[in-house]
Amino acid sequence: NTCKTAKCGDGFKLATEQCDDGNGTNTDACLNTCKTAKCGDTTVQAGVEECDDGNMIETDMCINTCKTAKCGDGKLLMNVEECDDGNMVDNDACSNTCVAANCGDGIVQMGEECDDKNDVDTDACLNTCKSAFCGDAVVQAGVDQCDDGNNINTDACLNTCKTAICGDA
Repeated sequence: NTCKTAKCGDGFKLATEQCDDGNGTNTDACLNTCKTAKCGDTTVQAGVEECDDGNMIETDMCINTCKTAKCGDGKLLMNVEECDDGNMVDNDACSNTCVAANCGDGIVQMGEECDDKNDVDTDACLNTCKSAFCGDAVVQAGVDQCDDGNNINTDACLNTCKTAICGDA
């Protein structure tokens, strides 16, 4: 009606355009190129997308769903996460901080009896994440006098982890 040449951004959708909202806002549902906004177009759609890096790489800061990568999303963020199993369970193979579980991390995992997050082998939890006991060949400080790791009761260390002395029967 205005006798002007139709163009992208005039508010009138032409057959060659996916949309034309007539505004200069590039972060709404219609881009300034008259294409419908979508994840992967490199423009962050306000209120819909957290990020949009335009690539199909799942291991960078912006995953393919245009959400910011984070621990627990099931996507391994390269050079940031050791693991990401997609859950926030702390006592499985991958902690809820996306660090691979291991003996000494302070979290009792499957197969561990204890995990005191220290390198002291003479306390109640051994460095193997097994509970200390008389006969484990480690002298537990304040508990054992000796611990030779055997079941021989006639040597210098008794099965009670006490030092053999004359008169102990």
